[in-house]
Amino acid sequence: MSNDFPFNHFINFNNNNKNNNLEGKIEDYQFPKVETKEEKSQSKSVEIEQSSIFSAGELASIAEEVLISLKDSISTEKYSAFFENNLSVSNISNETVYFNVTTNFIKKMINNHYLEQFKQILLMVLGKSYNIEVSVLGTTAKNEELTTQNSIKMSTQPILSKKTEVSKQKVNSFKLNDHITTEDEIKSTVESTYMKYRETNYRIDKTKKFENFITGHSNNMACAFSLGAAKDPGVLYPQLYIHGNSGLGKTHLLYAICNMINETRPTLRIKYTNANEFMSEMVVAIQKNETNVFRRKYTELTDVLIIDDIHELKNKTRTQSEFFYIFNELQSKGKQLVFTSDKHPKEINGIEDRIRTRLSSALLIDIQQPDLETRIAILKKKSLEKDIYLDDEVINLIATCVKTNVRELEGNLVKLGAYSDLMNVDIDLEIAKEQLNLSENSEDKVITVDTISKAVASYYKITIGDIKGKSRKKEVALARHISMYMCHKILKKTLEEIGEYFNNRDHSTVIHGIKKIQNLTKQDSKISHQLYEIESKL
Repeated sequence: MSNDFPFNHFINFNNNNKNNNLEGKIEDYQFPKVETKEEKSQSKSVEIEQSSIFSAGELASIAEEVLISLKDSISTEKYSAFFENNLSVSNISNETVYFNVTTNFIKKMINNHYLEQFKQILLMVLGKSYNIEVSVLGTTAKNEELTTQNSIKMSTQPILSKKTEVSKQKVNSFKLNDHITTEDEIKSTVESTYMKYRETNYRIDKTKKFENFITGHSNNMACAFSLGAAKDPGVLYPQLYIHGNSGLGKTHLLYAICNMINETRPTLRIKYTNANEFMSEMVVAIQKNETNVFRRKYTELTDVLIIDDIHELKNKTRTQSEFFYIFNELQSKGKQLVFTSDKHPKEINGIEDRIRTRLSSALLIDIQQPDLETRIAILKKKSLEKDIYLDDEVINLIATCVKTNVRELEGNLVKLGAYSDLMNVDIDLEIAKEQLNLSENSEDKVITVDTISKAVASYYKITIGDIKGKSRKKEVALARHISMYMCHKILKKTLEEIGEYFNNRDHSTVIHGIKKIQNLTKQDSKISHQLYEIESKL
């Protein structure tokens, strides 16, 4: 290197300042401060608060209204975990409302799950649409990490089944412990999975829609009227009352109504509850001397009122009085009312006549036990949704043996799915019989063309010879056509096979009989009811 390089220009070789002075200068140097993500968020919120044109009291009032609406629309547990004492409004601009929350996890929950709900609430409270921006205050990175880890531990992780090729989308599956080996442990785990399925949750299930509701002769009218109420709330069928035994799909229809209204009429305020929750809420309001708040919630802040299991109001005089007042108010305002019960209003004991009269004035729809074809369709649909593969023999066995209700059908499906995942085996007839504890009588019962024809003959009080013969009497011809229709619908028999049984009739005669019954079921509800009664005896 050349000796002419100007070292003195860059380095001070003064002996008095060597090393010590250099170190001092490095120590004294002020590096630019780099703000963390949290500090940036906090400083941004502070800037917003400083520039706010709203007073602290006004912002607090708006936050309070938002919290009240949230509390009314979600479960108490979720409200306490995510929003109570954790949410405030820092500012409102022309287009955006700025919220502050206490943890990053709550911020994620709002952005991922509650954003549209916040927008709807602000539309009701402030009268116009706003964007939402959420900031986190007073959170350290460590606390955020712990909160996220805890939330992950609390969540349910879906797993993928190895056996099915039927459905690529895994909606529900089962994850059971690998260490379970003994017969008692297997049985206990399968039963535990089944019981978790049976637990009732009265919050709106967004997966239950009209599109995945399986219809048949037993429930097509209930589905049609529910759909009409959802399409035009308060107009077509302003008061709807669906009644039938437990587990037949009434709650599914209520969920479907809520989900369709939320999608097509998002500004409408839906209050979904059941009779026991309604009573408990009223008791709390009385204890707190807030009955006016309770009434206002149901009469002024509700456009669609849906109450499940309304028969549970029996023998609750004070609750019935409040319900009577709310019913009249909403009815006079043209709001939509939907109720379900396991009984017709006239059959509910322990309710006041004025309540019975109000309920009887609604459109009364009876939903009955599903017929065999509907039960088979339900099982196939549910097996796809839950990613459980069952062949047709097993599905037909369950549908034939389990006639009580849809919930029982699905419960048995859940049991078999849990056992299949636990033991890593495919479900065959023997496993299904063993796990579902089916009786010998149920297992051996087989539906044939002959059993269907005999059931029809017995119902119409004619002989099997008349049905198979050449008689053209009106009642005999109807029974013959119904037999042909049911053999084609339930057993999927070909036209030739059906014609052969009925004294070698031509396939065109069979087609005429099947089409005639298909048209009659659309025009005459009495025929549909007769078909259901015959199938229930098979």
